[in-house]
Amino acid sequence: MGKLFVIGDKYTVALFKLIGAEGKEIQDFRQAIATINEVRRREDVVLVFITKDIYEAISTTIDELMLNTVRPMISVIPSPFSEAKPIDSKKLINKALGFG
Repeated sequence: MGKLFVIGDKYTVALFKLIGAEGKEIQDFRQAIATINEVRRREDVVLVFITKDIYEAISTTIDELMLNTVRPMISVIPSPFSEAKPIDSKKLINKALGFG
């Protein structure tokens, strides 16, 4: 088992801390890259969530890390400040069943 670490705005980090995850509120995008590099050196963290608004600002760096790093796994999650696109559930189901 490993730990979950969240990098994002104060609301998202606070929410994940309520369920026992660790996290860091980011104010500056350079701080986000430094935090990711710190977390990557930790052996106990297996999953890093980064909010979409931060990801979009440093996507090139994150994409490179996601391709070249096995552990921790990095995943992008929505935040209260990111735009949400509607989900076409019928299309997703068809694709999952091999029809799309």
